Amino acid sequence: MTERNPVLQVREISKTYPGESPVYALKKTSLNFMPGEFTAVIGCSGSGKSTLLRILGTLDRSDTGELIIEGHSVDSLREAQIARFRRRRIGFVHQDYNLFPEYTAWENVILPIRLDSAAEDQKKTARLFEALGIAHCRDRFPHELSGGEQQRVSLARALVIEPAVILADEPTGNLDAENSNRVAELLRFACDEYRQTIIMVTHDAAMTDYADRILRIRDGVVTE
Repeated sequence: MTERNPVLQVREISKTYPGESPVYALKKTSLNFMPGEFTAVIGCSGSGKSTLLRILGTLDRSDTGELIIEGHSVDSLREAQIARFRRRRIGFVHQDYNLFPEYTAWENVILPIRLDSAAEDQKKTARLFEALGIAHCRDRFPHELSGGEQQRVSLARALVIEPAVILADEPTGNLDAENSNRVAELLRFACDEYRQTIIMVTHDAAMTDYADRILRIRDGVVTE
Protein backbone atom coordinates (compact mmCIF):
# COMPACT_ATOMS: atom_id res chain seq x y z
CA MET A 1 0.00 0.00 0.00
CA THR A 2 1.38 3.41 -0.96
CA GLU A 3 1.07 6.49 1.18
CA ARG A 4 -1.51 7.89 -1.23
CA ASN A 5 -3.99 5.29 0.01
CA PRO A 6 -6.02 5.80 3.18
CA VAL A 7 -4.96 3.85 6.25
CA LEU A 8 -8.57 3.68 7.37
CA GLN A 9 -11.83 4.09 5.48
CA VAL A 10 -15.47 3.96 6.45
CA ARG A 11 -18.08 3.67 3.74
CA GLU A 12 -21.70 4.56 4.39
CA ILE A 13 -21.68 3.32 7.99
CA SER A 14 -24.78 3.79 10.13
CA LYS A 15 -25.57 2.81 13.71
CA THR A 16 -28.94 2.84 15.44
CA TYR A 17 -29.64 1.88 19.04
CA PRO A 18 -33.18 0.44 19.18
CA GLY A 19 -35.82 1.28 21.74
CA GLU A 20 -39.13 3.08 22.12
CA SER A 21 -37.35 6.11 20.70
CA PRO A 22 -34.49 4.75 18.52
CA VAL A 23 -31.20 6.65 18.76
CA TYR A 24 -29.59 7.25 15.38
CA ALA A 25 -26.00 7.46 16.58
CA LEU A 26 -24.42 7.56 13.10
CA LYS A 27 -26.07 8.36 9.81
CA LYS A 28 -24.56 7.17 6.49
CA THR A 29 -21.01 8.27 7.29
CA SER A 30 -18.13 7.95 4.79
CA LEU A 31 -14.60 9.05 5.75
CA ASN A 32 -10.96 8.51 4.75
CA PHE A 33 -7.98 8.83 7.11
CA MET A 34 -4.54 9.18 5.53
CA PRO A 35 -1.10 8.05 6.79
CA GLY A 36 0.49 10.48 9.24
CA GLU A 37 -2.68 12.54 9.59
CA PHE A 38 -3.91 13.88 12.94
CA THR A 39 -7.71 14.16 12.95
CA ALA A 40 -9.75 15.66 15.78
CA VAL A 41 -13.40 14.69 16.07
CA ILE A 42 -15.29 17.22 18.15
CA GLY A 43 -18.84 17.07 19.40
CA CYS A 44 -20.92 17.38 22.54
CA SER A 45 -22.03 14.48 24.72
CA GLY A 46 -24.47 12.24 22.86
CA SER A 47 -23.44 13.51 19.44
CA GLY A 48 -22.22 10.10 18.24
CA LYS A 49 -18.46 10.62 18.51
CA SER A 50 -17.92 7.74 20.97
CA THR A 51 -19.96 5.44 18.72
CA LEU A 52 -17.81 6.44 15.76
CA LEU A 53 -14.61 5.74 17.70
CA ARG A 54 -15.85 2.33 18.87
CA ILE A 55 -16.68 1.33 15.30
CA LEU A 56 -13.31 2.59 14.02
CA GLY A 57 -11.62 0.59 16.77
CA THR A 58 -13.56 -2.59 15.89
CA LEU A 59 -15.08 -2.61 19.38
CA ASP A 60 -18.55 -2.33 17.87
CA ARG A 61 -20.04 -3.12 14.48
CA SER A 62 -22.03 -0.74 12.33
CA ASP A 63 -25.52 -1.71 11.17
CA THR A 64 -24.69 -0.87 7.57
CA GLY A 65 -21.60 0.01 5.56
CA GLU A 66 -17.99 -1.12 5.64
CA LEU A 67 -14.85 -0.53 7.69
CA ILE A 68 -11.53 -0.93 5.85
CA ILE A 69 -8.14 -0.77 7.61
CA GLU A 70 -4.94 -1.04 5.56
CA GLY A 71 -6.97 -2.42 2.68
CA HIS A 72 -8.63 -5.13 4.79
CA SER A 73 -12.41 -5.21 5.06
CA VAL A 74 -12.71 -5.79 8.79
CA ASP A 75 -16.43 -6.57 8.70
CA SER A 76 -15.72 -9.81 6.85
CA LEU A 77 -13.55 -11.15 9.70
CA ARG A 78 -14.70 -13.41 12.51
CA GLU A 79 -14.65 -12.15 16.09
CA ALA A 80 -11.39 -13.95 16.97
CA GLN A 81 -9.75 -12.56 13.83
CA ILE A 82 -10.98 -9.06 14.63
CA ALA A 83 -9.60 -9.28 18.17
CA ARG A 84 -6.19 -10.33 16.84
CA PHE A 85 -6.25 -7.60 14.19
CA ARG A 86 -7.22 -5.00 16.81
CA ARG A 87 -4.40 -6.05 19.13
CA ARG A 88 -1.80 -5.80 16.36
CA ARG A 89 -2.93 -2.83 14.27
CA ILE A 90 -4.95 -0.47 16.49
CA GLY A 91 -3.57 1.51 19.42
CA PHE A 92 -5.86 3.00 22.05
CA VAL A 93 -5.36 5.95 24.39
CA HIS A 94 -8.15 6.23 26.94
CA GLN A 95 -9.34 9.04 29.17
CA ASP A 96 -8.84 6.91 32.29
CA TYR A 97 -5.43 5.56 31.14
CA ASN A 98 -6.40 1.86 31.54
CA LEU A 99 -3.11 0.93 33.15
CA PHE A 100 -2.76 -2.26 35.21
CA PRO A 101 -1.99 -1.19 38.80
CA GLU A 102 0.10 -4.29 39.56
CA TYR A 103 2.48 -3.65 36.64
CA THR A 104 5.25 -1.07 36.34
CA ALA A 105 5.15 1.54 33.60
CA TRP A 106 7.54 -0.55 31.51
CA GLU A 107 5.47 -3.72 31.99
CA ASN A 108 2.30 -1.86 31.05
CA VAL A 109 3.88 -0.57 27.85
CA ILE A 110 5.20 -3.92 26.64
CA LEU A 111 2.06 -5.85 27.62
CA PRO A 112 0.57 -5.83 24.07
CA ILE A 113 3.82 -7.34 22.75
CA ARG A 114 3.77 -10.10 25.36
CA LEU A 115 0.09 -10.84 24.72
CA ASP A 116 0.95 -11.35 21.07
CA SER A 117 3.94 -13.56 21.97
CA ALA A 118 6.13 -11.25 19.91
CA ALA A 119 9.80 -10.42 20.45
CA GLU A 120 10.41 -7.30 22.53
CA ASP A 121 12.87 -4.70 21.23
CA GLN A 122 14.09 -3.20 24.50
CA LYS A 123 16.19 -0.52 22.80
CA LYS A 124 13.22 0.70 20.77
CA THR A 125 11.01 0.76 23.87
CA ALA A 126 13.67 2.66 25.82
CA ARG A 127 13.89 5.24 23.02
CA LEU A 128 10.11 5.62 23.15
CA PHE A 129 10.26 6.24 26.91
CA GLU A 130 12.91 8.89 26.33
CA ALA A 131 10.97 10.55 23.50
CA LEU A 132 7.82 10.81 25.63
CA GLY A 133 9.70 12.08 28.68
CA ILE A 134 8.88 9.12 30.93
CA ALA A 135 12.27 7.39 31.24
CA HIS A 136 12.19 8.18 34.97
CA CYS A 137 8.87 6.31 35.27
CA ARG A 138 10.17 2.99 33.97
CA ASP A 139 10.09 1.04 37.25
CA ARG A 140 7.26 2.95 38.92
CA PHE A 141 3.74 1.69 39.39
CA PRO A 142 0.70 3.68 38.16
CA HIS A 143 -0.21 4.92 41.64
CA GLU A 144 3.27 6.50 41.84
CA LEU A 145 2.71 8.53 38.65
CA SER A 146 0.92 11.80 38.02
CA GLY A 147 -2.07 11.88 35.68
CA GLY A 148 0.06 13.33 32.92
CA GLU A 149 2.70 10.64 33.36
CA GLN A 150 0.09 7.90 33.31
CA GLN A 151 -1.34 9.25 30.07
CA ARG A 152 2.13 9.33 28.51
CA VAL A 153 2.62 5.69 29.54
CA SER A 154 -0.72 4.92 27.90
CA LEU A 155 0.47 6.66 24.72
CA ALA A 156 3.74 4.68 24.79
CA ARG A 157 1.75 1.45 25.05
CA ALA A 158 -0.27 2.47 22.00
CA LEU A 159 2.86 3.38 20.01
CA VAL A 160 5.02 0.39 20.90
CA ILE A 161 3.14 -1.98 18.58
CA GLU A 162 3.58 0.44 15.64
CA PRO A 163 -0.14 0.35 14.84
CA ALA A 164 -1.89 1.42 11.66
CA VAL A 165 -3.87 3.96 13.65
CA ILE A 166 -4.12 5.33 17.19
CA LEU A 167 -7.58 6.13 18.55
CA ALA A 168 -7.56 8.61 21.43
CA ASP A 169 -10.80 8.85 23.40
CA GLU A 170 -10.92 12.16 25.31
CA PRO A 171 -7.22 11.69 26.22
CA THR A 172 -7.04 14.98 28.14
CA GLY A 173 -10.40 14.68 29.89
CA ASN A 174 -8.89 13.94 33.32
CA LEU A 175 -5.96 16.35 33.08
CA ASP A 176 -5.36 19.97 34.00
CA ALA A 177 -4.63 22.53 31.30
CA GLU A 178 -0.83 22.16 31.47
CA ASN A 179 -0.88 18.38 31.21
CA SER A 180 -3.62 18.50 28.57
CA ASN A 181 -1.41 20.63 26.36
CA ARG A 182 1.57 18.35 27.04
CA VAL A 183 -0.37 15.24 25.97
CA ALA A 184 -1.75 16.99 22.89
CA GLU A 185 1.78 18.06 21.97
CA LEU A 186 2.96 14.45 22.32
CA LEU A 187 0.16 13.22 20.06
CA ARG A 188 1.31 15.81 17.56
CA PHE A 189 4.89 14.61 18.04
CA ALA A 190 3.87 10.99 17.42
CA CYS A 191 2.14 12.06 14.23
CA ASP A 192 5.16 14.04 12.97
CA GLU A 193 8.01 11.84 14.24
CA TYR A 194 6.55 8.39 13.62
CA ARG A 195 4.15 9.21 10.74
CA GLN A 196 1.43 7.90 13.02
CA THR A 197 -2.20 8.24 11.99
CA ILE A 198 -4.16 9.58 14.96
CA ILE A 199 -7.88 10.06 15.45
CA MET A 200 -8.75 11.94 18.64
CA VAL A 201 -12.26 12.37 19.98
CA THR A 202 -12.66 15.42 22.21
CA HIS A 203 -15.20 17.94 23.47
CA ASP A 204 -12.41 20.49 24.10
CA ALA A 205 -12.15 22.87 21.16
CA ALA A 206 -8.67 23.98 22.30
CA MET A 207 -7.30 20.49 21.55
CA THR A 208 -8.22 20.85 17.87
CA ASP A 209 -5.37 23.36 17.46
CA TYR A 210 -2.96 20.42 17.33
CA ALA A 211 -4.81 18.56 14.56
CA ASP A 212 -4.37 18.64 10.80
CA ARG A 213 -8.05 18.12 10.24
CA ILE A 214 -11.22 18.70 12.24
CA LEU A 215 -14.43 16.70 11.95
CA ARG A 216 -17.53 17.90 13.75
CA ILE A 217 -20.29 15.51 14.69
CA ARG A 218 -23.82 16.41 15.69
CA ASP A 219 -26.81 14.08 15.99
CA GLY A 220 -24.87 11.37 14.17
CA VAL A 221 -23.96 13.52 11.20
CA VAL A 222 -20.24 14.16 10.52
CA THR A 223 -19.08 17.30 8.73
CA GLU A 224 -15.56 18.39 7.75
